[in-house]
Amino acid sequence: MANPFPFTAGQVLTAAQMNGIGESAAFTPSWTNVTVGNATQAWRYVQVQKLVFVQGNLVFGSTTSISGNPTMTLPVTAVAYPDSFAIVGNVMFVEAGIQQYAGIALWVSTTTVRFRPYLVSGTQVVPQTVGASTPFTWATGDQFQAQFVYEAA
Repeated sequence: MANPFPFTAGQVLTAAQMNGIGESAAFTPSWTNVTVGNATQAWRYVQVQKLVFVQGNLVFGSTTSISGNPTMTLPVTAVAYPDSFAIVGNVMFVEAGIQQYAGIALWVSTTTVRFRPYLVSGTQVVPQTVGASTPFTWATGDQFQAQFVYEAA
């Protein structure tokens, strides 16, 4: 997707420029600590000026695995947020046919995000690290579903 911005004052916009506003594009992220194997992925993003909206999922196949604390690459380079691990969105960890676990998408760097499920610890709800058996033992059909927004560099 080509970002049609910026426009200038008095500029006459073409139909193609107008239609390009909010047009989504598919992308395939790279993963750290995830062996994608035969997983299926469906990720899309929209960039409107400096805001990048991302939505998608990764569905595990029989040769997909997690070794711990996965990160996913972003479709567009992000600004460097002043707070490490800034929350940029939501994620759902789906244990196929059994349970769904809510979590957060965290900015890690200008090129990556990390997903963390919530864990109840005493009277607190805290994010926990994803692993081969956290928040459940991953198997075929399980998935990450995420949607998040961040500022482009």
